[in-house]
Amino acid sequence: MNSLHKLAVATLIVATPSLSFAQGKAPHPAPHPAPPVVMGKSAPVRQDNRADKTADQAARNADKVADKSARTADKAADKSERLTQKTEGSELKFAHDQKLLTKGIRSTSAEKEQLKAIEKKYDQNYRDLRQKEKADAKAAKKNGTTHTDAAFQSQLTQLQTQERADMRAVLTVQQQSIFDRNLSKLSTRK
Repeated sequence: MNSLHKLAVATLIVATPSLSFAQGKAPHPAPHPAPPVVMGKSAPVRQDNRADKTADQAARNADKVADKSARTADKAADKSERLTQKTEGSELKFAHDQKLLTKGIRSTSAEKEQLKAIEKKYDQNYRDLRQKEKADAKAAKKNGTTHTDAAFQSQLTQLQTQERADMRAVLTVQQQSIFDRNLSKLSTRK
């Protein structure tokens, strides 16, 4: 009986797939073969060489490269803009620096007050010019156009000339000669 029992079990094992097919049940498809293993630098790496996966991966890589290039370009543009803003700020400060122009001039308290009033008056004008320049640069960046500083430079020079003329008018003839000498030193310094 023992051998009869073994024969029955073996028959069932062999016949089961045939019985399921005869009953209309399709056999399970063979599983997708495992991708080959390629040895990497630190650990085995599975490679999937199916065409659709390869094309998708190539598209993702191209997108990553494009994104990285765009970020790099944006960073360079931002750095350039910050450098330009810093330069413009130092130009404004230099243009409005009254101390360099009045160096060596002994002025009375009334003259000092008049010079401070002139500095205060033009200080707001310089700030307004700086804000306008920042807004223009920001608008140009937003629109994707190039921004030139020609108008800014022209207005800065005009404002600087007016302030210096007002300052010079407060001084005596002797002080004006020292003022003019300081002004020529500043002009050669640029």
